[in-house]
Amino acid sequence: MGRPKKEDKVKTTEEIEHEAKLKELERDVIRGLVQARKSQKLSQRVVGERAGVIRETVAKIENNLNSPQINTLIKLLEPIGYTLGVIPLEKEEENKEEVHE
Repeated sequence: MGRPKKEDKVKTTEEIEHEAKLKELERDVIRGLVQARKSQKLSQRVVGERAGVIRETVAKIENNLNSPQINTLIKLLEPIGYTLGVIPLEKEEENKEEVHE
């Protein structure tokens, strides 16, 4: 029989909510990537060429169809003058509130 497969495990409401929160944080990073690219008036193709990534990959990431690895995000951000940063979650929530006020 063995152990149950990971995908067979029934998730608790807390686990589902946590996964949703993580996915939202990922979407926030992707939105930042898109805004940075557009602020430079660059196409997905150009950013992909500069980063060594095909345009289709850039499009899938930007449309939340692929969950990018950190090194891929860094490769995409670097040629347009950005990088990833680590910020406390509380600070992020405060920044969101300031933007919406």
